Amino acid sequence: MNVQGHYFPNASSNYQLCVAKISGSHVEINHGNDEPVRYAINELNLSSAIAGLADELSFDDGGRFIPLDVDFRWAFNAKNNHSLERLEKNKWAIIAAIVVTPLFMWLMLYKVVPTIAVYSVDTLPHSVVEQMGEQSFAVIKKLALDPTELPDEQQARVQRHFKTMLDELALEKSVYRLSFYKSQSFGANAFALPHGRIVVTDELANLLADKPNALKAVLLHEIGHVVHQHSVRITAQSAASTIVLAVIFGDLEGIAEVALGTGASFAQQGFSRDMEREADSYALTQLENLGYSSNDFADAIEALQSAHTTENEHLKKVNNLLEYLSSHPSSQERIDNARK
Repeated sequence: MNVQGHYFPNASSNYQLCVAKISGSHVEINHGNDEPVRYAINELNLSSAIAGLADELSFDDGGRFIPLDVDFRWAFNAKNNHSLERLEKNKWAIIAAIVVTPLFMWLMLYKVVPTIAVYSVDTLPHSVVEQMGEQSFAVIKKLALDPTELPDEQQARVQRHFKTMLDELALEKSVYRLSFYKSQSFGANAFALPHGRIVVTDELANLLADKPNALKAVLLHEIGHVVHQHSVRITAQSAASTIVLAVIFGDLEGIAEVALGTGASFAQQGFSRDMEREADSYALTQLENLGYSSNDFADAIEALQSAHTTENEHLKKVNNLLEYLSSHPSSQERIDNARK
């Protein structure tokens, strides 16, 4: 059997039009006027059969031979049955893949990965979490925080409330630390870092200055993030989600890496919303345990919502879109849940 094709020498993109001939237990490559080169069939490397691509022969010397006919299949490779190629041409296998792949991705990204993250964070040494928190805090301070301008008396008052809540909730004061910073980037906001540091912006402290219980509700929400180790879990889930997507789609370079990272980021939004609800639930439960009202939490969210509301209709539409993509549940959902 004579097979026309292109022969590529070792480490070269230049090719020669030649003929391959199967002769017993060998394959001969005829380059024209040159003497044919013989290769033992049992020493050849053959690419997997894929629809639309010819079977490529690879030789020990680094050379390759690719038939011109993309549908050509070497007879001595019949024992492999070309199972992959048959699957690619089987309509039922294609339909099954279309149905099963999204279900598999959903199961992995929204069930398996979060479950693994919950259990994996418990195995992290405290020193790792502490270092993660301090490094994150250093970056955030450099990029978005300025020294606080709150009066010392106001800071001391909030610190007393914070430490009183820690005592009543039997939480370790050396872990949970409260800091104040001014921030044009964050505005009226608060956030918790993995190792227990909670940051309250001057803007938020002033916004809720006449609603101390509402500020306590916000602090309890941030404590909830630390108690449930949300920062560490979201990091573990982000890494695991990217790995799962890479395994499914099989490429981590160039555009594919960006696309997979973007896909993982969108998946994190769902994770984050669940964690925000979990932190809300913690705050509402502890408000009741401490003798406060869940309405204090609703008051805090309403104040924040009012502070961030704009009269510009175009910006309202943009804000609605951002809220859909936000890592937080909608403000109204949180308010209604607290009012109940």
